[in-house]
Amino acid sequence: MRVRSLVCLPIRAISILITIVCLSSIVSLSVSFGQERKIDALFLELDKKYRIPEQWSVLPFELEDPYKRIKNGPPLANIINKAKVEWLSRWVANPKKIVPNAKMPNLGLDFEEIKSVIVYLSSIKEKELPKIEWDAFLLKKEDELSEDEYDKMDKVYNNGKGVWGRARCTICHPIKGVGGNVGVGPDLGEIITKINRNWLYDWLGNTKNHFPDTMMAQFRFMDNDLRGIVEFIMRDTQFIPEEKEESDTKESKPAEPEVQVLTEKEFNGLRKDTALIEKGKNIVEKARCFVCHDIKGIPELMPVVEKKRDGLAGFEKLLYEIRCLSCHRIQDKGGAYAPNLTIVGSKIKMGWEREFLQAPDIIRPLSQQMPKFNLTEDDSKVATEFMEKNLLTKEALPNILGTDVPSPEMVAAGEKLFYGKGCNTCHAEGMKGGGVVGPNLGTVGDRLQPAYMLYHLRNPQQANPQAVEPNFALSEDELKALVGFLVDHVKKKEGK
Repeated sequence: MRVRSLVCLPIRAISILITIVCLSSIVSLSVSFGQERKIDALFLELDKKYRIPEQWSVLPFELEDPYKRIKNGPPLANIINKAKVEWLSRWVANPKKIVPNAKMPNLGLDFEEIKSVIVYLSSIKEKELPKIEWDAFLLKKEDELSEDEYDKMDKVYNNGKGVWGRARCTICHPIKGVGGNVGVGPDLGEIITKINRNWLYDWLGNTKNHFPDTMMAQFRFMDNDLRGIVEFIMRDTQFIPEEKEESDTKESKPAEPEVQVLTEKEFNGLRKDTALIEKGKNIVEKARCFVCHDIKGIPELMPVVEKKRDGLAGFEKLLYEIRCLSCHRIQDKGGAYAPNLTIVGSKIKMGWEREFLQAPDIIRPLSQQMPKFNLTEDDSKVATEFMEKNLLTKEALPNILGTDVPSPEMVAAGEKLFYGKGCNTCHAEGMKGGGVVGPNLGTVGDRLQPAYMLYHLRNPQQANPQAVEPNFALSEDELKALVGFLVDHVKKKEGK
């Protein structure tokens, strides 16, 4: 029997995959899945001190903050298509035992109540499970595959492994407790016990069709990449529950009582039971599940939230589809995991940014790499043109170099300052090595505008309230020399 080895990926993904199914009794409308990961109060105070609203540009539309969703969890209308019946019964019985970082509380329901809830959820289904055509060998277990079939499957699997890595899924999703730095995705360590491949394909193809308010980005996956990542998830051992080791020592903990599980066969015999449907509806109403979930059928208690997004266009549409603000912050909205974009138009050279958005390069530690969203050239053009026009400092930043190329003497003086102040403790200088706390500066001259470099070096915390970089109180001559040194770091000189 072939056993696929455990794949240990770096903790560096941007989100993809499954949003938690949860029935919740949380009663405060202000609580949301994203909000539970609070931004450090120190960062907010520094934002208030150094970047007051008067310094911001007036944007042509109102930003939507994904961390301030009215409802926490996904809509439940078609949840029976997403989650297997056996998984649902275990989930409702004890959410945190199934997904360690689950936000849903334990409702304390007995098995008969759990059955009725699942039957009710099945009754509000609006559409059927999507029909996806798969090669026959992909539906076989590995020990049933011929050598030729195994090779074909393995090719699909390895393509999916690459897609998974480029999408940086583990930035948002922990796996068996490891990863999930952004803190917005469920643990995927046992995901194959929950979902089937048809639903997963459909979800990854268009997340917003299933959950309009999801914090997960809509990746522009092609069909072969969708099939690959589905195969990777369905077969890789990191998504399979670990076998529990039996111990016969006296110190071993007493076995937990076996959880009664609703089987697919039993469910099929109950799904049309009108008495169970009504009972389940009553339980859902009393548990106040509608506080966190849209549930059509009980709108008299709390209306279904339907935001009109059909008319979105340009950068506003990109922000919604890619969910940039799950990681980035613009003005006072969004996350604090990735760089603040409030004045990115005054900071980044847009030629560099346009290429970066299509093929993100490694400029920060591995755990903070931007996912590859498969943006088109038109997408990146829309984004950079908006940034260049709207995401600016209130007043233009002075460029002390003007159009001049820094002289060799200026570069040498800046290099002496760079190493004299210990900047290489946190920053690598291209191939020369250095620290990994801050971005690699090997091609910083291609990336940052000289005026912003000066602005940042003069007062790092004013430029970026989250910056850990010290303020060295550099003189104007020192600032100019250091900027000249950094401007000289361009791609054509990398490694020389």
